Amino acid sequence: MEEKHLTDFYVHKFYGYTGPNLYLNKKALVFNLFIDPEGPKVEFYKERVLQKFPILNEKFPGSVVDLFAKCVVLVNKMDIDLFIENYNVSRDGEEWVIAVESLEDRMTKKVVFMVSDWFIALNENNNDFDFDKKFVELQNQFDKTLFGGPTIYSLVEGGVKRNINVHYLFEENQFQWGYGKKQIRGRSTTFNIDGIKDTEFTMYKDMVGDFLQLCGFPTPAGVNCYDEEEIVEHALKLGWPVVVKPVAGHKGQGVKTGIMSEEQVREHFKLLVGGAKEAGAAFEGALVQKQIYGHDHRILTVGKKFAACLKRVPAFIIGNGKDPIHELIRVDNEREVRLDNARSPLCKIKIDDDLKDFLKLRELSVDTVPKDGEEVVLRRVANISAGGVSINVTKDIHPDNILMVENIAKFFDVTCLGIDVLAADISKPWYEGNFGIIEINAGPGVFMHLAPAEGGSVDVPGIIMEYMFGKIEGFDRIPIIATNKISKELTNRIYEKLQEFKKSVEFGALTEEGVFFNNKFLVKNEHHDQNVKIILRNPKLDIALFTHERNDIHDYGIWHSGCDIAILDHANYAEYILERDLVQGGILVEIVDKEVTETESQTKLYVIQNGKILQEVNVQKGDNVDDLIFNAISPYLKETLFKYDFYLKLENRPEDMDLGKRFLV
Repeated sequence: MEEKHLTDFYVHKFYGYTGPNLYLNKKALVFNLFIDPEGPKVEFYKERVLQKFPILNEKFPGSVVDLFAKCVVLVNKMDIDLFIENYNVSRDGEEWVIAVESLEDRMTKKVVFMVSDWFIALNENNNDFDFDKKFVELQNQFDKTLFGGPTIYSLVEGGVKRNINVHYLFEENQFQWGYGKKQIRGRSTTFNIDGIKDTEFTMYKDMVGDFLQLCGFPTPAGVNCYDEEEIVEHALKLGWPVVVKPVAGHKGQGVKTGIMSEEQVREHFKLLVGGAKEAGAAFEGALVQKQIYGHDHRILTVGKKFAACLKRVPAFIIGNGKDPIHELIRVDNEREVRLDNARSPLCKIKIDDDLKDFLKLRELSVDTVPKDGEEVVLRRVANISAGGVSINVTKDIHPDNILMVENIAKFFDVTCLGIDVLAADISKPWYEGNFGIIEINAGPGVFMHLAPAEGGSVDVPGIIMEYMFGKIEGFDRIPIIATNKISKELTNRIYEKLQEFKKSVEFGALTEEGVFFNNKFLVKNEHHDQNVKIILRNPKLDIALFTHERNDIHDYGIWHSGCDIAILDHANYAEYILERDLVQGGILVEIVDKEVTETESQTKLYVIQNGKILQEVNVQKGDNVDDLIFNAISPYLKETLFKYDFYLKLENRPEDMDLGKRFLV
């Protein structure tokens, strides 16, 4: 092991932090790196590194360790411009310590090993190391991670870009935006503030169709059927052509359009029943509807307001007179827009039974060679997940159609609603010509609006973030007091003082004894960051106090971002990250020993704001330190408690934001 330790670019001692830490004020993966001081200098790597990352030519790193760290960051961005870009380099004896901002630690660790192997290969002039192949392998692995999902990633990024605190809650398999009473939790576009019954209701297409008809909204007639003879009977009543689809399906899965016979109805019904059985799920029925015609559109509302409209065209290829359909699909799938990752506009076209069956209806197969310039539509459905092409038509939709979808959204207590319609021309009002609502979806995907194939972007993740948190930076926060040491008695006094300003204040505190809410003990987890998390996960929390001592900071970091009051009592160097993370305008209370002479020192308490000393107190032997600290912070507690309650002042209320009962004091 010792011999390997001395190998150039040997990486080890990996440690993941779930939030701000000693090295970065971000979630980070930290590791040690050994670089042979007698090894090649940075210029040795320049030409070959620039071949892979020409962006570094603008400001090429001046040292090998910085070049290594920068390459880790660039590989970790997966060539799709992920927002993670921060890093830090420090020393640990003869080794370097590198901290890189990380989305998913296991993935970042693989990136570090790959870059290490690459630099070793560069040292040895080993041309057998296939950087491009290994990079593609990493990209494919990233696509399968949680953050590889385009909607999830875009919502996380939407929060980060607006300085909204975002954390992944592992135990709940969902994300948390914001802290305490300001928090929103969810996954994809389904959130804890959504009505669970309305979310469930949208899953039952037959009942939703009946409801839309009841309200007078345009939707095709249809019936949910559980029996083969029943569905045939209703199909005959509706008249050909009909559509048959699973009543609880999504993403266009199991949808068959253009059905023209009893035989086709029976065949697809049996397919749906068999599919449910294979999946081990209960068969909830098959919906048969009268088919209507028009272009497929997804209309999105956020907070019951129209946000975006997308036209979706079924996957297609253009013939060249030489290649068969399967080869044309392969070539189309290699286009950059079809990378099928967290940032690409389109998914790959998959050759499956649905595609083959649709071709067969027109006496085609994947081996057919289309004529030069001939367009061949490959699927019945236009869903993006099925390879469909997305076109932004937000500016084209008729105002009456906007009014209609907003009226629909009023009936559903959900943050995001996707309304799928077929319309011959979306720029014409719904009551003129062909127009029909096919289905509605709670928790719709949003990345398709952010990155359509054509027509420009609509920042739907940003619209969602601003709906939930307004446009005022800091609205996601609650006030945080952070300290390196505090007595239980002082914690109690702070709570009692806060009650003077708000009798029902919800106060969470982490002391050496564990987690307390309103001075009542709850739990003490083994891991420090878990204790911090459980406090800020409290949806009633008004204000929090955290004790972060040296060992906790080294081992776990502090999890939360920023603090409004930092109390440092003879702090260790690691504990000074609380001063580093103090928000603009925050209050620092610091107790330090100042040297008076070579043999004497004077203990002083300082109150500092934005680098300016507001108060200086000599601490005498026998003074009650709790009293001194309490007197120092007391003048600022009321202002701190209500610091982020912008909604208390009407003039500061976020524009167009219905705060509801969630934020009433």
